Amino acid sequence: MKSKFKFNGFQIIKSLIERSPVREQGELDIKIIPSGYIVDESKTFLLKLEVTVGEKNNRFSANVVTLGIFEFEDIIKSENIDSYFYINAPAILFPYIRAYISALTTLSGLEAINIPVMNLTFLEKILKENTKLGPPVKD
Repeated sequence: MKSKFKFNGFQIIKSLIERSPVREQGELDIKIIPSGYIVDESKTFLLKLEVTVGEKNNRFSANVVTLGIFEFEDIIKSENIDSYFYINAPAILFPYIRAYISALTTLSGLEAINIPVMNLTFLEKILKENTKLGPPVKD
């Protein structure tokens, strides 16, 4: 059976990491804001995930915005997108963000920040509500 959509990659469109040179391991606070953009002409869905990670002791913070590119086999309309996609698209993209933050913090000369694996099913409703027609415009 052929999949109705495929993941065509991602782009980091914003990245900001700030950290203290002396770091005590603190509890991580993670916020994820999803939004989607349906581009009918190219049969694509652009998933924008803004991930903000901070330690409760304020010794580390990161803000990373990524754009995941998904291609559909047919022209897509927001009412035709299955809940399965809204649940799985963030789950497909999020590991790349986790790896990016881990690699970037490791390369900074200090220890890596490792974001835990997360169940992102709670993003389904928010992503549905934040999906629009047309490509994203710069915020």
